[in-house]
Amino acid sequence: MFFFICRDKIINMTPLLSVVMSTYNRESIVSETIESILNQTYRDFEYIIIDDCSTDNTYSVIKDFKDPRIKLYRNNVNRGCTFNYHIAHNLARGKYIIHTDDDDISSNYRFDIQLNYMREHPEIKLSGTYIETFGETVSNSWVKYETPEVINFVMNLYNPMCHSTVIYDKAFMEENNINYNLSYLAAQDYELYTQVLFKGGKLANIGEKLVKYRMHNNRITGIRETQEVQKNNSFKIKRKMLSKLLSEEEVNQVTDLLINFPFNEYDIRDVEKAFEIIKQQNDIKQIYGSDVIDMVLNNIRITGI
Repeated sequence: MFFFICRDKIINMTPLLSVVMSTYNRESIVSETIESILNQTYRDFEYIIIDDCSTDNTYSVIKDFKDPRIKLYRNNVNRGCTFNYHIAHNLARGKYIIHTDDDDISSNYRFDIQLNYMREHPEIKLSGTYIETFGETVSNSWVKYETPEVINFVMNLYNPMCHSTVIYDKAFMEENNINYNLSYLAAQDYELYTQVLFKGGKLANIGEKLVKYRMHNNRITGIRETQEVQKNNSFKIKRKMLSKLLSEEEVNQVTDLLINFPFNEYDIRDVEKAFEIIKQQNDIKQIYGSDVIDMVLNNIRITGI
């Protein structure tokens, strides 16, 4: 399919940080997101925005911002956010790439904190932060773990990070040929994190709420068709993660037992059975700390996450 991208503003600096955002039909709220990025205390960045052929006034709203850090592109057909993330990754010139969704709000000091964290922890190749949820619906945050050891294990169960908070080391990605997988139209972030882990990188979360995550029915992950694709893709990712530890038969057993997320009181017996299988094999292969597995199971019993 023919693809055209229109570049409106070009700046010549080589920034330390590239901010990436894909947007579609967000005319009423995208300004709030953009303002939260432009008002960061850390100011040396380029802001790559790809409008995915919006049918409302989103593109015009963004064009009204005159900040030279903004690099605005527009698709002539709707290609989906995975394609846009993939393209933006290639366009980005910063040492680090940081992501924002087009409906979320970043705290003013978010970039300073995340950049300092990545500099102080060079072994961490991709990290996120805790979030504060707000908006039309009420939901607790699923982001509750910080350390690489815990996140590495939880990746077997569900995606423990929020994509709208993520920052990553671009050099590591390029050295290992990592980018958003174009075959994943949903759960593309979860799949990206597995690529980092399988190439020896570490994941982490900063335990501060640096992003306000907007809950509303028009969020991409809230659309019914997308939810089904996301569920199927997440299922494939979990199987890939579990295959490091379990046989194919055991992977089938565990994924059948962990079909629901978040888990509720009716799922706990199935969760415990799945953890028994995981712990038996982990006692042999010693991939994860037994204390980590026990801690996560206890948390699921209490909160479902």
